[in-house]
Amino acid sequence: RPEKGIAGMLLCAILSDTLNLQGPTTTDWDRLMVAVLAEIAKVHNIQLLAQEQFKAKSKELATLSSHALVNGDQKSFSFDASGFKGDIGFAVVETTDSDIILAKTSRLIPEMAACKKEKKLSFLFLAIVNIVKLKSSLLICGPGEKSLAQAAFGGEISNGNLMDLGNRVSRKKEFIPVLTRVINDGWRRPENLARGLSSTKLEEFGHLEVDPSDPYGSIERVGSSLENTGKPIAENCDDDDDDDDDDDVGLTIVA
Repeated sequence: RPEKGIAGMLLCAILSDTLNLQGPTTTDWDRLMVAVLAEIAKVHNIQLLAQEQFKAKSKELATLSSHALVNGDQKSFSFDASGFKGDIGFAVVETTDSDIILAKTSRLIPEMAACKKEKKLSFLFLAIVNIVKLKSSLLICGPGEKSLAQAAFGGEISNGNLMDLGNRVSRKKEFIPVLTRVINDGWRRPENLARGLSSTKLEEFGHLEVDPSDPYGSIERVGSSLENTGKPIAENCDDDDDDDDDDDVGLTIVA
C-alpha cells in the first residue's frame, strides 16, 4: 500500500497517460487503479484533479521553445518494406488549447525540418492532441510527409501543412499502426516531388543554445536564416533526405 503522496503521483500519472481514462489505451485495470489510488490519496474529485493537471501541463507547454515541442515527446520507428525503408519520427504535443501550439506553426515547421536532418529521419510528423475535445491535428513539414499522411489518414489539409486527424488521439493505437499498415501494404514515396526545406543546409537552420535567463535551461534554435523573411514557407517545405544533392539546392520561399 503506497503512502498518500506516492498514491497521488501514481494517480496523476495514470490520468495523464490515459487522458483522464478517455483515451483508447485505457484498460479496466487503469480504471480500477484510479479508484484505489484516489481513495488512498484522499482525492474526492478525480475530474477536477485531471482538469487542473491538464491546465498546468498546457500552461507550461505554451512557454516551451519550438525545439522542446518537437523533441519533447518524439519517438522514431524503423521500417523495411518493399516500397519504403527508413526511419520515421512521430512527435506528440498534448494540450487543452490547440490554438496556442498551432500559433507557433511558422517556427515549428522549420524546427521539424532541422530535427529531421539532425536525426537523419526519412519523415517527421508532429501531432497536436487536444485532450479536452479528444481531437488531433497533424503538422506536415513536406511533400513526402503529405503523401504518406494522405495515404494513411486521408484527412483534410489546410494551409498546406495542417491535417485534421479527427478523433484520433493515440500514437500507440491510432497513429503508428495506420502508418505501418499503409507502408507494409506497399506505399512508396512518389517520384518528382518538389524540393523544400530538407534541401537547405543544416547550418542555415541556426544552432541550438541554452537560454541563460531560463532557470530550467531551455534550449532554443537561434540564428536561423529562415527567420524574419516576411514570407511564409512554401507548402512544399520538405522531402526525403536520401538524395545526394540535398545540400546543393536552395530554399524555396513563396510570396
